[in-house]
Amino acid sequence: MKRFILGTLIAAVAGFVWGAVFWMSPLPNNTIGQAKSDTLLGAELKLTLNETGVYYLPSGDPGSEDFQKLHRAGPIAMIFFQREGAEPMAGSTFAAGFVHGWASIALAAVLLGIALPALGGYASRVGFVTLIGVTSSVFSDIGGTVWWPIPLDWAIIMSVYAVIFWLIAGLILAAFYKPDNA
Repeated sequence: MKRFILGTLIAAVAGFVWGAVFWMSPLPNNTIGQAKSDTLLGAELKLTLNETGVYYLPSGDPGSEDFQKLHRAGPIAMIFFQREGAEPMAGSTFAAGFVHGWASIALAAVLLGIALPALGGYASRVGFVTLIGVTSSVFSDIGGTVWWPIPLDWAIIMSVYAVIFWLIAGLILAAFYKPDNA
């Protein structure tokens, strides 16, 4: 239990630091467009969208003629909308992000513990954890470009973030999970 708590906690801290470095770099921002006017767009969204939620444009029955006509003509958008404002860089958001990362790493540690007898040396253990991240990123981040109007450059940047996060987690977890202490 000690290796589980200590290993996952250290990996979560390292992953959190990686997140800070990544999100303060220009990489993710280079894939995010800017509206001509945030004020005008925000006002229009508040006027048009009734409540906090997820919206797809065009909306309605995908089988309907109107939907298909609007979809072909464009624009197509998926909007994650929060009607009320929020404090930027809120401590509660960072705390929730840390807990989310730690919980995810804890799940990977459980899988690593199960697979440990079949894994060879340190590199195999690192690779196993990293592969968990690659698999989830290909499914979620890259998969989003198939089903939703998510640009490929955004999906690739998110995949880079995720794979490096999981590589870091793997480097740390592999040091704590060794066949001799299974």
